[in-house]
Amino acid sequence: MAGFIGRRILWGALVLLLVAVITFFLSRVVPADPAAFLAGQNASEETVARIRAEHGLDQPMLLQFRDYATGLVQGDLGESIRTRRPVAQDMAQFLPATLELLLVSFAAYLVLSLSLAILAVRRPGGAMDGAVRLFTMLGTGIPVFWLGMALQFVFYYKLQWFPLGARFPIREIAPPEVTGFLLVDCLIAGNPGAFVSALQYIALPALTVVLNLLAVGTRMSRAALLAERERLYVRTARGKGLSPRQVLFGHMLRNALSPILTVTTIQFGYLLSWVILVEVIFDWPGIGLYAFQSFQVFDYSPVIALALVSTFGFVVLNLLADLLYPVIDPRVEAVTS
Repeated sequence: MAGFIGRRILWGALVLLLVAVITFFLSRVVPADPAAFLAGQNASEETVARIRAEHGLDQPMLLQFRDYATGLVQGDLGESIRTRRPVAQDMAQFLPATLELLLVSFAAYLVLSLSLAILAVRRPGGAMDGAVRLFTMLGTGIPVFWLGMALQFVFYYKLQWFPLGARFPIREIAPPEVTGFLLVDCLIAGNPGAFVSALQYIALPALTVVLNLLAVGTRMSRAALLAERERLYVRTARGKGLSPRQVLFGHMLRNALSPILTVTTIQFGYLLSWVILVEVIFDWPGIGLYAFQSFQVFDYSPVIALALVSTFGFVVLNLLADLLYPVIDPRVEAVTS
């Protein structure tokens, strides 16, 4: 197992290196000059040249990559031209908002997808199974940006149940920052009113993420449970007199967790890329919105940092999934050892 984990870590490091190289050189071939954006429309050539020299943009591309890679090894993600601060400092400021949105959305997604799949599998071909299948067919074709704007139109403009965007009301005083997770900080501060306000603001972005993921997750979970339903051990368990609930939760669900875990890991990886659109639509102050605003002025370093953080998260998730497989199915341990 130790050798398997070591190989996966090496592969993960290689993937991070390739992402850094590709995103760096792609950002440099874009026909735009970030120094000109920073200097302004009426800036002189001398001012633009000075800004370009200050940020090392006048050097050859290979030298720029050498400096960037050297800083990256030391934990330096570069400096943002737009905010004039280290990118690592900006990421530390905006990352908690993104993580809070991801964790709330993904927790709701896991509960709902498994619940719908279980309801569908209990009576295959029944009314609930048909409704779940219809929902999954419709849900897979809805783009996330359209879904977010549709939810804004219904729940903000028409019903006025939830706010349009942002993370917390401007007119209210936010609780002291302890963890960076606003919902948790509200509970630590003992402020239920602020907690309700924060919950209202995260509701629509989280609902957009959940509905976008739910169709695929529910379909795959249903398929995995249906495959287990036809296994011989299920018939044996029924023959022993076990109730349908005992067979489903005591046998089928655990054996179906391996494919469900695979799909869940992939879905979370996609979620790391979709969160950019969700944060832009709802003006959510996370790293997705930060990178999007930086991209608008061709501020390269934050965009590359977002790609590296997303890739790192995907690598870690896959490693955790590999470690969980032997726990779920002991037969996998023989393959990974």
